[in-house]
Amino acid sequence: MIRKDIKNLTSHDDSYKWVMLMLVWLLYFCFGLTLATIAPLTLPIMNELDISYAQMGFILGAWQLVYIFTAYPLGVIIDKLSIRKSLGIGILLIWISLISRGLAGDFSTLLFAVVVFGFGGPIISIGAPKVISVWFKGSQRNLSAGIYATGPTIGSALALGTAIPIANLLGSWRGISVIYGIIVFFSIILWLVFSKNNFSGLDDKDSISAFTTFRDLFSIRNVKIIMLLAIASFFLNHGLNNWLPTLLKEKGISLTSAGVWSSISMLSGVVGLIIIPAVAKYFSRVLILFGIFIISSSSTFALIIFTDYPLYFSLIISSIVRAPMMPLLTLLLMETKGVGSVRMGAAGGLLFTAAEIGGFAGPFILGVIRDRSGTMDLGLILLGVFIALLVLLLPIIKEN
Repeated sequence: MIRKDIKNLTSHDDSYKWVMLMLVWLLYFCFGLTLATIAPLTLPIMNELDISYAQMGFILGAWQLVYIFTAYPLGVIIDKLSIRKSLGIGILLIWISLISRGLAGDFSTLLFAVVVFGFGGPIISIGAPKVISVWFKGSQRNLSAGIYATGPTIGSALALGTAIPIANLLGSWRGISVIYGIIVFFSIILWLVFSKNNFSGLDDKDSISAFTTFRDLFSIRNVKIIMLLAIASFFLNHGLNNWLPTLLKEKGISLTSAGVWSSISMLSGVVGLIIIPAVAKYFSRVLILFGIFIISSSSTFALIIFTDYPLYFSLIISSIVRAPMMPLLTLLLMETKGVGSVRMGAAGGLLFTAAEIGGFAGPFILGVIRDRSGTMDLGLILLGVFIALLVLLLPIIKEN
């Protein structure tokens, strides 16, 4: 039970919420940095460890598979533990996952390293919106949600753009774990030193069982629809992002250039993350999601058709509109009646449990299709059709 006297342990300074936002951004940045360490190096890793496309697809999606089973329990734990402790544990597990990747010697050990991320990653991705729901109120949530969501995008972009040059400089893909590991370790220190809890942002509420919370949340129609949309969102984003360097390589682009353009594409998503959630407070979020799904589907088909600069333009447009999908769904969930700050950890756990079904299926299915067909085009067709069909679910959502 969260008691009133606990609130006195931490003084609440309203301006400190921006410090917390930057710290959460940094942790989410490390999340993205670690997440994208393998994607630009899939070919050299596959060659050295003798891994097939299907096996690599499984590795790329393995942490999402673990995420499906860990997200909800970890979300409940975040609601019961302090934010400071829970996110501290999460970023430590991410660091362990990152270091372990550089030590991998075969399919199994690389898979284990990625699986560890499936325990640390949910704590960060669920804890981040929990911080926003506790420290921010009203329209400030739109801007803050857009800001913190740029963290993993910029982190992933940095990894995509620098992993190949670092590997070439050090003579091995394993060196990226050391270089990026220093950044993540420094972030752990900053979090432990400067983060703090804000109990004044929570209601006094007796503890209730995880099952009761699950039953109550799952009985809400909005929650179920948003979960379905989250599955589709991650199916597209993780499937496309993880195989993007390989897709570009098949278009005749060098591996180094493919990494650079993947990085540029990822960074362009920051534009969408900053602008679209901020603009959403003036319009219906459901209407904005409708436009996002249509443009995302069209730009995915464009990746099949175009080459050279039209291809790069399509990549940038795709990233701009795809990036805000999850923040918008999180905001819809956060403001759904029956969720709120108190249950945001558990609700976020449910959301990411569902989302990571798509997060695992995307890279894995695209890898299998690539093995069977010899091209990424059939996988892109599947993604484009799947996302276009999402507009049929939008009228069911009740928006506050």
